[in-house]
Amino acid sequence: MAKDMTVAFLFDLYGELLSARQREIFEGYYNEDLSLSELSDVYGITRQGVLQNIRSAENKLKETEKKLKLAESLLRNRKRAEGIQTLAASIKDGSVGDQIALLARQIWEEL
Repeated sequence: MAKDMTVAFLFDLYGELLSARQREIFEGYYNEDLSLSELSDVYGITRQGVLQNIRSAENKLKETEKKLKLAESLLRNRKRAEGIQTLAASIKDGSVGDQIALLARQIWEEL
């Protein structure tokens, strides 16, 4: 099973919404790089049971992001912050200051 590392990012945001068992299995698989067999041995369930826990957790994380869009907002604001840094580093005329003010205002409105 190929790992979708974007789900690991969602886990950082929404992991507390999972059950304790889903969290532990998810962390073992994604963060500790344990195999399905290793997790099966640790939790005393079948490999299929481990896989179902992982997929269920992934689906819950994706559905939560679809509703709340926190990761999307965070990534968008990171890009804007990078834009502010780039503009701030190259200030030479007044129009750049206007662009910086606009980006800062967009970030503030979304917070």
